[in-house]
Amino acid sequence: MTLAARFIPFLIALTLAVPAAADTAADVDKHQQVAELIQLHDLNTSVSIGNYYLKQESLLAIRSLLARMGREDKLGPDWNPSNATWKRAEDMLLQSTIAKLAADFTSLDWLRPQWQALSESEFSVEELDVLLSHFRSDVGRKQVKIVDHTISTHVMTTLSFSGKLREVRGAEEDRTRMQHFWNKEDDEMRFSIDDATNYEGTRFALSPLGKKYFVSAILKLTGIVNRRLDELAGALPQEVNAQAYQVRPLLEEFKSGRG
Repeated sequence: MTLAARFIPFLIALTLAVPAAADTAADVDKHQQVAELIQLHDLNTSVSIGNYYLKQESLLAIRSLLARMGREDKLGPDWNPSNATWKRAEDMLLQSTIAKLAADFTSLDWLRPQWQALSESEFSVEELDVLLSHFRSDVGRKQVKIVDHTISTHVMTTLSFSGKLREVRGAEEDRTRMQHFWNKEDDEMRFSIDDATNYEGTRFALSPLGKKYFVSAILKLTGIVNRRLDELAGALPQEVNAQAYQVRPLLEEFKSGRG
């Protein structure tokens, strides 16, 4: 076999390998770009709204369980939310429930992979370059806040209009925290469209890429957050009931006359 004949297969293999390597590099670049884009956002207000709702649902599930246990054990009318032993039982169940919700919702560890996958499928490397460049500018940072605030507003509106937000004793601090975050975010995201320095912001918002990003980030991301809240709230009664063994000794204490 001549040298040329031996060299041709090598050239073919090299030619096939280069596009594959380029694709891999592009995938890595896009993954990093999306990670950086996500880092520019702050969903603390949406999280505080979700925490308030889940705290409310946790308290309702816990009180339903304690009332049912009281009926089954024939504890009588003194077994109620104003009783000190009930309160201890409620606090015990609430502590473990909130700790689990911190991992399942508050941390946002569940959201980042979905957000990453959504953005990687929606935007090209070139579009992500434009988005990162714009959102790192002064007016761009304002528009990131607008996106974040619109997400939180949609999360709040969905819960409110569906009648899911209620006044539940014990969730007052969470409601105050939620209102603080929402009002602060509302103040920080405002800017004048008549200010000449905000021309680039208006131009971006009206551009095809700007509209595409707002639809992706606001509508699709809000849907993901709301579905997560529905799933977690729906599972709370069963999860709380599974923890009944924790407070059984307190009910026995109450029955013995020391409650």
